[in-house]
Amino acid sequence: MPPSDAASLGNHHRPQTSEPLVGPPSEHAHTVQFYEDEAFVIDIIEAYITGGLARGDPLIIIAQTSHREQLIARLMTAGVDTAAAVETGQLTLLDARETLARFMVNGRPDWERFREVVGAVLERSLETARPGTKVRAYGEMVDVLCQDGMPDVAVALESMWNDLGVMYPLSLLCTYAIGHFGNAEHSRPFRDVCKAHARVIPTESYLRLEAPEARMLEVTLLQQRAQALMAEVEHRRQAEQALRDALHSRDEFLALASHELKTPLTALQLQLQSLPSAAARKDGGGRLLERLDKAIRHTERLATHIDGLLDVSRLGDGQVPLMVEQLDLSRLVRDTVSRAMTTAAEADCNVHLRTDATSIPGVWDPLRIQQVVGNLLVNAFKYGRGRPVEVRVEAALDHARVIVRDHGIGIAPEHHERIFQRFERAVSSSAFGGLGLGLWAARQVVSAHGGTLRVESEPGKGATFIVELPYHPL
Repeated sequence: MPPSDAASLGNHHRPQTSEPLVGPPSEHAHTVQFYEDEAFVIDIIEAYITGGLARGDPLIIIAQTSHREQLIARLMTAGVDTAAAVETGQLTLLDARETLARFMVNGRPDWERFREVVGAVLERSLETARPGTKVRAYGEMVDVLCQDGMPDVAVALESMWNDLGVMYPLSLLCTYAIGHFGNAEHSRPFRDVCKAHARVIPTESYLRLEAPEARMLEVTLLQQRAQALMAEVEHRRQAEQALRDALHSRDEFLALASHELKTPLTALQLQLQSLPSAAARKDGGGRLLERLDKAIRHTERLATHIDGLLDVSRLGDGQVPLMVEQLDLSRLVRDTVSRAMTTAAEADCNVHLRTDATSIPGVWDPLRIQQVVGNLLVNAFKYGRGRPVEVRVEAALDHARVIVRDHGIGIAPEHHERIFQRFERAVSSSAFGGLGLGLWAARQVVSAHGGTLRVESEPGKGATFIVELPYHPL
């Protein structure tokens, strides 16, 4: 802070003091000083006033009550007769909150009232000033607005001060606690506050660094912290978006699961309710067996859905438990296809099975591989209804291959990977039903065996799912 001449006020003299960091009023019309410690604000205001008194400038201080009281006590200790300064009109002391209340309308500053209230104070100060003198004003009303959680309103008030500065010879100093801008959402209002001022001064922790090298180091460290903060903000944004997506998928899945479970349960209930009447008929034996057969199929469908739900928790972390044993893949696939014939008939699909060898031995988990083939068959019947389904089992040099091909609606290339994700499908669930778990669970199982599962398909040309399994899982 550059030194100033000793201030003389009436018959009282005070020792040499220092100008504030903002510089002479003629140089900067509107300055903002950020601070960390309240005590620093009192130092700033004292230097601002004493510097103005030494120059003979009219002074207006619009401060909070606690700051105003501390300032008067500090000035009196330094030998400044504040009462005399107020009486002569050189010093005007106003309360920040009271002044603010006089021109706020519906939570925002009103320009006409602001000009009337503050303009009148400026005109009274200029009446006793020498020609060509600027009013030296200090204001905390904007800081009060930030304390009350209204930084955008503070920016609007700063703009009005700038407009007022065009009408009156005015040099204005504002202070803000840097803590008001501690969150990421405060970036925009902080930037707007800085833009509203002709000069921006950082907090006292930076100003205390006198050596240029120390200041350059501090700026560099702040740049690194800002970069790290931006990266952290982006990471959190992505995490929040992922969480929102997960919650949306969960809600969608729960609604879909409820529907899928209710459908076979309702059908099963109807079949069971009809059993007494069927048994009472003279020819009820045949009807009874028919309805029991339907009830069994509904329970099997219900069990399939429940298994799918259980797989969400069992396979969700990617750790698929395997109970491997020596088995014949050709036979396992034939048995799986045989058990699926009733479902195939309901979908009006003819299944054609071909194997390259009578026996294809390997070490796999029979129940899990059966689940994979079963899921692929159900998928083929669903999307290839009324058309043939082809199943092939092949033996390669280092792996076995199972291929399931349908002639249904096909899958667009951009969906080839997405359909293997949990709860995903290439078409609307309302059109084809299902939980969106079958292909996801199949790939999880195949991957646990060290194998791969992929699809080859185009819209309208059916889909071919290819499973490749090493003969001995790693």
